[in-house]
Parts: sequence; C-alpha cells; structure tokens
Amino acid sequence: MQHGNKCEQLTLILQKAGGMLLFLALWLHAVGGGSGCPAMCVCYNEPRPTAACQQRGLPSVPTAIPPHIQRIFLQSNRLTALHSTIFSHCANLTVLWLYSNNLSHIAANAFAGLQRLEELDLADNSALHTVSATAFRGLERLHTLHLHRCGLSELPDGVFRGLRSLQYLYLQDNYLQALHDHIFQDQANLSYLFLHNNRIATVSDNSLRGLLALDRLLLHQNRVSTVQHGAFQDLGRLTTLYLFQNNLTELSGVTMAPLGSLQYLRLNGNPWVCDCRAHGLWDWFHGFHEFRGFQGSSTELECQVPESLAGRDLKLLKREDLEGCHAQGGALSGAWPAAETPPRCCLQDKSSIVSSRGRLVTHSPHEKGDMSGPRFQEPGRLENGTRSKHKQPGGPRPNAHGPLEPTEPSGQRGRCLKGRAPDGQCAQGGASPGRPLGPLLLLLSGLWHALSGC
Repeated sequence: MQHGNKCEQLTLILQKAGGMLLFLALWLHAVGGGSGCPAMCVCYNEPRPTAACQQRGLPSVPTAIPPHIQRIFLQSNRLTALHSTIFSHCANLTVLWLYSNNLSHIAANAFAGLQRLEELDLADNSALHTVSATAFRGLERLHTLHLHRCGLSELPDGVFRGLRSLQYLYLQDNYLQALHDHIFQDQANLSYLFLHNNRIATVSDNSLRGLLALDRLLLHQNRVSTVQHGAFQDLGRLTTLYLFQNNLTELSGVTMAPLGSLQYLRLNGNPWVCDCRAHGLWDWFHGFHEFRGFQGSSTELECQVPESLAGRDLKLLKREDLEGCHAQGGALSGAWPAAETPPRCCLQDKSSIVSSRGRLVTHSPHEKGDMSGPRFQEPGRLENGTRSKHKQPGGPRPNAHGPLEPTEPSGQRGRCLKGRAPDGQCAQGGASPGRPLGPLLLLLSGLWHALSGC
C-alpha cells in the first residue's frame, strides 16, 4: 500500500513538472545557440546572437561560426594574420572585436562580405605596422573603427575609401608621420578623429578635406610645426581642437577663421614666437580686422620668444607688444639666419633692427612689459590643463572626461580584460550557457527510472 502511494505521488509530480522541465530544456537549448558553435567558444542569442571566443589562446579564427551570428568576440587571443575573405560566411555580423592579439598582417579584402558590419576593433595589435589599401572595402555600414596602438607607420592612400558611414575613427598612439591629401574624402559623416601621440609634422591644406561633420579633432602630442592656411577649411562644425604639446611657433588667423563652431581649444605646450608673426592669431582671438573673435575656452599660449615676453600668455598681451622679429637661434652674427627666409611681416616692419645675435628687434616701449602679471586660467580648470569633474559636460564614452580631455563615443565595447568580472558579453569558461541540457536530462531520466519500479 505504501509502495503504491509512492508511485502515485511520483506520477503526479511528473505530470505537473514534466511539461515545464521540457519547455525549460528547449528554451535553454535555443538560448545556447544550438549546434554549430565552435568548440572553444560560447554561443548565446541574447541580447544578440554572439560567439564569445575571447581569451582562449586561439592561433587562428574559428571556421565553424554559425552564419546567424551577429557579434564575434576574438580579442586577447594569439591571432597573427587575417586572410582574404576569412569572415565571408558571417554575412550577418555587426560587431567584430579583434583587439589585443598578435596581428601582423591583414590581407586585402579580409573583411569582404561583411556589408552589415558596424564596429570593427583592431586596437592593441602593436606588430601590425600597416594595412592593405583595400582591407576595409565594402564595409558600407561601418561607423566605428579602432586602429590605435597598432604600430602603424603609414596609412595607404585610399585606405578609408567607401567608408561613408564612419563616425568614430581612432588612430592615436601610432607612428604616423604624415597624412595623404584627401585621405578622408569619403568621411563626410565622421564626428571624432583621434590622431594624438603620433609623429605628424605638417597638417596640409588637403589632409583634412571632406570632414564636413567633424566635431572633435585631437592632434596633440605630435611633432606639428606647420598648419597650412587651408588645413581647417572644411571644419566649420568642429567644436574641440587639441594641438597642445607640438612644435608650433606660429598659427595664422586665416587658418583658424573657418572654425566658427569651435568651443574648446588647447594650444599649450608649444614654443610660441610672440612677435609680428603672432598678429594674425591674436587678431583671431580678439576679433580684430576680418575675424569675429573666439568666444570659447582656451588654454594659455606661453611665449618662448622673445626673452622679454617668455612665459607670458599671448592672448593677454596687447597687440603693440607683438612687434619686430625674433630669430630663435642664439649663436648668430649680424643678420637673419642664412638658412631661413625672414617672415613677411619682418620685411614690412621698418622699426626692426638687426642685433649682433642675428635678432631683428623693435624698440617698442612695450617690449619689456610687466612679467609678473596674473596668468590666465579658465574657470574650473586645474593646473594640468584638465577641467575639474564637477565642471565637465557629459562625455559621450565610458570613462569619458570633460570636453578638454580625450573621450570616446558612447555605446562602445565593455572590454573583457583580465581582472574584470565576466558579464553577459564576456562569458568565460565555467558553466557555459551553450551547454545546459545534461543536468536536466539526468533529472528526467531519474524520474522515469523511479516510476519504472511501480
């Protein structure tokens, strides 16, 4: 009698729970991505079909990635090369992370077939050095491209051709020495261009042509000594420009005039020459002649030459302080340096004379002004040139700083780096969501076995 009651109870439990367990098993199977997930990866469908293959020590790209996958995480592996059309079977791919590998070669058409790709991250591949001019062809929907810290020494002419949807381009922390003319001609929608910490010496008239929507341009910590007059002619919507810590001695007002939307400007850390060559920049700041004046936020422009104005902020000087011409060399005798052409304003300045050290100086009564005056500092700006956190407008990237700090756009990757707790996008080892059926099948088998003894 007792044995019969036990069987009836087990039968009742199975009737009530069996349907629910079967539904749960099928649902977990669907969430796990079903069959076809590469052995070293974890596949899941929420929030989007994803193959998470990061930090697996993979020497090559897995070949059995299901075609419905929309995101592939391959960062922090041991990949060394991307061959042509290697992702051609992943036509639904929108996000591809390949950062922090050992990539040294990306073949032409390596990303062929990825017409839906929106974000491509190749950062932190320090042995890459260069990419094929056609590596990114066909990526018509790409809006974010990470190429920072890749050891790039050059960008092939036409490398960004056809990337008309691109909005965020990260090229900082490389070894770039120059930019081809019209290299960004198809990037009319680009919003952020990060080029800081390279070796660029000249910004030519045509190197930034076509960037009609550019909002933020970071060129600091390069070797820029020349910005040609037409360099910024297409940048009417630019709000942030960083040129600090370069080799600039002068910058014309004509060069700056197209920047009608500029709000944040950093020019500190350059060896500014505060003589007649600075008239144009001073006029642009203060709205003299044809210029309307700069109303935004700017760092100091500390004069290096002449000695009488060294350490003074160019913006706070009077215009008549910027007289005469001053060579930057020291051991000169009797004339302007033979290897240099005197600036045009020096030839027009009849009050200038040549000193025994080769310096054309003026006898302006303002030449030896008071050097003890207060130095300009923006409200809310700290001594290091950044803005205090409570003054910062919200930046558009995680870990974004204020508008005078390099930032990255929102919605970008939550990277799966060592030491970070795994999340929904960073599944790693352990109980993988792609293999949930074993325990449930054992439970169902046990229940049927118990019933078989009735």
